[in-house]
Amino acid sequence: MKSKKITAAVLGIVLTFGLVVSGCGNNNGASSDGSAKAETNKDGYEVVSIGFPSAGYEWAEGALAVAEEKGYLDEYLNPLGYDADLIPFTGAAPAIHEALVSGDLDYAYYAGFAGIMATSNGIDTKLLTVTSFGSVWQLAVSADSGITSLQDLKGKTISYQRGATPQMYVLKVLEEAGLTENDVQLVNSTIPEGLSSLSTGAVDAAVVTYGQADTLVEQGKATILHKGVEADPDVFYEPNVLIGRSDYISANSDVSVAIIKAMLKAKDDIVSDPEAFYELSAEKSGRTLEQVKSVAVSDLELGYPISLDDRYITSLKNIEEFELNNNIITNQVDFDSWIDSSYLEKAVQEYQESAQ
Repeated sequence: MKSKKITAAVLGIVLTFGLVVSGCGNNNGASSDGSAKAETNKDGYEVVSIGFPSAGYEWAEGALAVAEEKGYLDEYLNPLGYDADLIPFTGAAPAIHEALVSGDLDYAYYAGFAGIMATSNGIDTKLLTVTSFGSVWQLAVSADSGITSLQDLKGKTISYQRGATPQMYVLKVLEEAGLTENDVQLVNSTIPEGLSSLSTGAVDAAVVTYGQADTLVEQGKATILHKGVEADPDVFYEPNVLIGRSDYISANSDVSVAIIKAMLKAKDDIVSDPEAFYELSAEKSGRTLEQVKSVAVSDLELGYPISLDDRYITSLKNIEEFELNNNIITNQVDFDSWIDSSYLEKAVQEYQESAQ
């Protein structure tokens, strides 16, 4: 298995999944039979490309990352004549969507928020499975702001990124506090800009991902007021998903089944030995073990489902409603058409049979 890195300059903000590139409705570079990218590697395997968002490291997170690290992708794909190439994108969702449209990617492993944007904007994909369920978002507040409770946010200035998951998170935090966006001053900015403003006192609070405000906290300049992972899962947790390019997966159905089986095996490892998983994640991601554990979902079966159960689909539908209401997307998603559970069902059956 190989891994290569694609840098997509100025196409998006890492891990925050901004607006999808417009005009991406047609698969310009891919043939209708999914054969546009029939690349073969030096070992003679046909390459299966899976894109994921990266903050500069080649660790896909979760079950797919474990499946790659432990050789499970090779175990299930190589006998079929395929080899997986996990490709990190520092341009996040927009860059991944461009690659799907051009046929340079076969699969995307990323936030459901971005997957909904893609299908709403006409990128022809299928939802194969939800891969994880949790929240990496936190609300950091300035030590000089006087904020000690969510209700204290009233009248304060909060930095967030509009058009992406931080916007959804901050509005949920306000709702939990019994406030609306009219009760605060919301400042649209990137996460790095928000952190800078928080450090200088230009804003009272900022939406961040785990670990990003650690330095300010250690310096006594900020505290973490709210963590999504510790809040109501049905409100604050968001699904990550595996989607496939429709033409590719229909022409190569065994590939999707093999990838899902590899993730099912990886999930079993995560559930049976979470400490080893956290240590591996810290080693490969460049984060500290404490940071990794700070967003760990206590119920690992919930956190790494490899499932299309109603709970996760409901969460995706809630995200779609949010995106529509906030003009992030304009077209409704036909979930009945988007979801294809046949690959997951076959993978689960074959994996369970092999384990007997």
